[in-house]
Amino acid sequence: MQLTHHLRSEEKSETIFNKNQQHLRQTLAALPVWALTSTEHPDAFWEWQHKEIRNRIAAGPVPSSTPTVAVWVGALAMVLLAVFLLHSNPTPPSSKAQSDPDQELLIAVEQTVQSGVPHALEPAAMLADEISSSSQPITTSHRIYKETQNEDQ
Repeated sequence: MQLTHHLRSEEKSETIFNKNQQHLRQTLAALPVWALTSTEHPDAFWEWQHKEIRNRIAAGPVPSSTPTVAVWVGALAMVLLAVFLLHSNPTPPSSKAQSDPDQELLIAVEQTVQSGVPHALEPAAMLADEISSSSQPITTSHRIYKETQNEDQ
């Protein structure tokens, strides 16, 4: 052991490799002898082993309780999930009315149109009036008045 401390890491790995290779060669050389001795059993041993194999085949596979347990666990998980989902309180809807940006824009445009508009935007003010008071139809005389007023200028 003291010699290995003075060896470099490359020399250590080479020494270990050589020892492993030597052990492998000895094991492989002894393999035919081991195989021959393991086959040299009396006929009674082979008959007994043949009978045991036949008995195991005839018995069939042993039913496993793992699939039934997995089915019960899965069913229980589904029931618990359903109970949780049914009894969980949904978040209450927000009390604030959500505003529509388009509606807000239309309201802003309508307010702008109705507040002291220049002469060129008076037809838009008429349109805004029509929208706000949809129950009152626009009279023809009013329309003509606006048109003639534009022609005068």
